[in-house]
Amino acid sequence: MINNNQVFAIELQPASIREIERIVDLICDQLFINDTYYGSILMALTEVFGLLLKEQQSDTFNVEYKTDYQTLTISIYPVDKSIIARFEMQVSIDSLQKTDDQNGIFLIKSLVDELTISEDNIVQLNFDISALHNEVYKQRVIQMNKFFKVNQGQKVIKDNDKL
Repeated sequence: MINNNQVFAIELQPASIREIERIVDLICDQLFINDTYYGSILMALTEVFGLLLKEQQSDTFNVEYKTDYQTLTISIYPVDKSIIARFEMQVSIDSLQKTDDQNGIFLIKSLVDELTISEDNIVQLNFDISALHNEVYKQRVIQMNKFFKVNQGQKVIKDNDKL
């Protein structure tokens, strides 16, 4: 059984970007997430990592993921209050042209379906993956129907007969 509630402790150093990539690979492999969602998840987490690397005061942080196969929630904690304040600011395309400070925040907010901040300074990136699993379900139904349609006309006439 796949554990859909895992926590990873990551050191806050540039080489840890490989750990972020490994975590995204693991999540996407376990949940059968396609390349489009993979790219969004990887880019969003990479941007958060870059922001933490640049501004976070602690030496480590945690990445936790949970899923019910409808929503994938990736939590990052602890996050400094100064970074939380940046996530809470409204960002528009017009403001991006005036300053480069908010480009990463804008990208993160664009890639996730929902970004939430908890009272415990936890940043949660939520991705709606229900469409992926609905598509897998539909493909399996089609394959099963094809299988039964092909084998429908064949019957066993006697006990020892083979199809």
